[in-house]
Amino acid sequence: MEKGAIIKLLAGLVAVLAVAVLLFYWDLARKEVKFLCGNFAEGVSRGSVLRQLDTGNQLRYREQPDGPLTVITVDSAWNFGCYRCVIPINAAGRVDSDARYEPR
Repeated sequence: MEKGAIIKLLAGLVAVLAVAVLLFYWDLARKEVKFLCGNFAEGVSRGSVLRQLDTGNQLRYREQPDGPLTVITVDSAWNFGCYRCVIPINAAGRVDSDARYEPR
């Protein structure tokens, strides 16, 4: 086998491996968002929500005011925010209604 063919073969193998790793982390991040989103039912305290979110390995979250509520939006950079969880927090510091998992 000539040198150029070996280099092309190795480059192809590296590319396939890189895609496989990306897909593995993509799915891992999706599962993490979906799993944690199921924990946030109406009445759960904001502190409990934030403690659980801080345990995530692949997560990023942000809080934004939305009228009388504060909305915590959770997603992952590993899957470019394609899956997210929306958690509404009321003025009493409790989840206002069950969190919504939203594939985009």
